[in-house]
Amino acid sequence: FIAHVHISENDRGTPGKGQVHWKEVFDSLKEIEYDGWLTIEAFSRNNPEFASGINVWRNFENSLEEIYKNGYQFIKSQW
Repeated sequence: FIAHVHISENDRGTPGKGQVHWKEVFDSLKEIEYDGWLTIEAFSRNNPEFASGINVWRNFENSLEEIYKNGYQFIKSQW
């Protein structure tokens, strides 16, 4: 039973712009007829102390809004 899926790149950047093999991930979710939540899990340098603690050393987009907008568009294109 899968209740919730976090969509997260290997570098915690914008989904679809890293090294994760997303076709296989989404194909597997479709195969099991998953119909639950998909949540984008991405980090930024907006909070420098937190970013330093998790070793995020660069921004992946200009804003968090761009991460989520581009990530959402990517997920929609795969689903």
